[in-house]
Amino acid sequence: MTKRDDRSWRIGIDTGGTFTDLVAVDSSGNTILRKVSSTPAKPSLAVFEALARTEVNLDEELERFILGTTIVTNAVIQRKGAETILLTTAGFEDVLYIQRIDRPKMYDLQWVKAAPYALRRNTIGVPGRVLADGSIREDLTQADLVAVGDSIEALLAGNADMAVAVAFLFSYLNDTHERLVGDYLAQRFPDLPISLSCDVAPVWREYERTSTTVMDAYCQRVARGFLQEMTKGLEDLGIRERSALMKSNGGQVPIDHAASRPIDMVLSGLSGGMIAGHFWSQQLNSSRAVSLDMGGTSADVGVIIDGRLGFSGTHEIEWGIPITIPVIDVTTIGAGGSSIAAIDYGGLLRVGPESAGADPGPACYGKGGVNATITDANVVLGRLDPSFFLGGELSLDADLASKAVEGIAQELDLDLVSTANAIIAVAVDNMAGAVRLVTVDRGYDYRDFDLIAFGGAGPLHAARIADRLGMRRAIIPPSPGLVSAFGTLIADERIDQRITLVRRLDDPSNDLPVALAGLANALVKSMIEQTGADQADVLAETSVSCRYVGQNYEQEVRTYSGHLDRSFELAISIDPNDPSFRVSLTEAFHESHRRAYGYALEDQPIESVYLGATALIRGNPVRPQPYSGEGKRTKRQVCVDDGTWVETDIIDRNVLKPGDQFAGPLIVMEPTSTTYVPPGFTMQVDDARCLVLSKGVGE
Repeated sequence: MTKRDDRSWRIGIDTGGTFTDLVAVDSSGNTILRKVSSTPAKPSLAVFEALARTEVNLDEELERFILGTTIVTNAVIQRKGAETILLTTAGFEDVLYIQRIDRPKMYDLQWVKAAPYALRRNTIGVPGRVLADGSIREDLTQADLVAVGDSIEALLAGNADMAVAVAFLFSYLNDTHERLVGDYLAQRFPDLPISLSCDVAPVWREYERTSTTVMDAYCQRVARGFLQEMTKGLEDLGIRERSALMKSNGGQVPIDHAASRPIDMVLSGLSGGMIAGHFWSQQLNSSRAVSLDMGGTSADVGVIIDGRLGFSGTHEIEWGIPITIPVIDVTTIGAGGSSIAAIDYGGLLRVGPESAGADPGPACYGKGGVNATITDANVVLGRLDPSFFLGGELSLDADLASKAVEGIAQELDLDLVSTANAIIAVAVDNMAGAVRLVTVDRGYDYRDFDLIAFGGAGPLHAARIADRLGMRRAIIPPSPGLVSAFGTLIADERIDQRITLVRRLDDPSNDLPVALAGLANALVKSMIEQTGADQADVLAETSVSCRYVGQNYEQEVRTYSGHLDRSFELAISIDPNDPSFRVSLTEAFHESHRRAYGYALEDQPIESVYLGATALIRGNPVRPQPYSGEGKRTKRQVCVDDGTWVETDIIDRNVLKPGDQFAGPLIVMEPTSTTYVPPGFTMQVDDARCLVLSKGVGE
């Protein structure tokens, strides 16, 4: 390897359920790609193994290291967080159990609500009462604080490794009581993790705010342990100060600041892929695209509309368990290369959400797995080369794959090939359903969108999904199996905040514009203090979530994106007597409501619910150069979708050049992924060296 003393390297790592991926790019575009098996029991081991395999002198040559991790996600999904104590307003101890009245399947009599993350026996009602206008009706006394502390001490006697969540009624309007409790407990129990709702989610809706705060407390000990391991290892390498973690909002945060809000890491491992999908949509001038990241364990689907990545103020961990923080709007389904195929009680073929993961993995890995998976089906169909999986680092056993799929075939009374095709078809339908969810449910027609597919398994199924839905084209970025890691490299530094402010838009005296400017002002100043950046490098974005008076849910309307001037003023009207801001916001809300629901009530009054602001510093727009131009072209028998075996061109992606065009059937191989181009599709290589798959083009 050549000496790199004159280069500045940025390294991004994405830890998935099956593999841990690394992309390193220097200032000249030189690229290092690595993929290692994940170590779920101790994720930091795979991270440091991947770093060691770069052969970069990290202490001298590293500019920035960014990590996307699933440590918090897994703790929540697997329910391996800390036993959590909930302190709530006396009389409201059942808030987590009442939840909301909706249910996933209206007529499923067997359905049971998900258990809250704080048990009823660990819930303590606390005196003191704040009213809906923020005034205090009943004070919280010192005796009350001591009594609460004594109750917590009794619970800690049975389990010292607990955490505390504090969520009082209307604390988003007046946080005095929460602050009193937090300060008292911090002094009495200095090692006890404590989450306050006024810090975690200072927003309207008691249940969602409480659920979010409980989730933050639940994850604190897991996050602290992981971050301590990472910090020590990074300190030993001399790069701790240059290291950051991905957040759920698609931004990055210095690793030293990440432990204060573990809830911000709950979608850390998903956000890199969505950021990269947005990047490639911009490179391709695709204003409307669906981003599909299909890895070993799951498939993550996000949407890009009018060139903007979708964001949301809420996310459901599982049905009925929401968190209310700014997150990238992503839908996850259990459809990855390791997703298990099985026959359900009704005799139907199901694929996922259960996964074989990295260990034992699909049957073809030869690690003891016996269940048929999507990867095994692709091996049976000849679409994966057993000798070139991960660039030859892992050999697949075709006989074990056939044996696993044969077990399903016998139950279905089908032959081996038909069963393998059926497994792929079910997986494709599952992913097509997720694409419908992120488009149609938002008022958009998926046929107007491109599909940007990546992840280790995404390119194998991209054409089938696009064909199933009638989408315009399927696009495979360079090094698709490492795209999520690449996304961490280009992520913005980002701080988001939402506050509750209910104001009628037709009230000329409301303080909404002033409050919005003040919120953006505070976040920009916070970003400058946290990063040391120049003010000219910090962008501000604002939004207002509105509803028609009487409605229960709101629509977000973006109101500003740009720089603040030297006096930290937004370039919008903040004069309460100037109606232009209220008029433009009203018109934008009507249009947003019309697009989502098909109508607008233009004679109905509108009110704001939330104000949102973002301060961000744009990420480094690096572009990797992963292809050397050296490779081979061969042929082998591949089973196409109708069950016919066809002699098919097998092309190394290294040899493809911009402007190349091929008709399917075709297999494009590279170390991190395999792309399948079915009959009837044409593949073109664009100027960015993306593979563009279109049906019927060139025939």
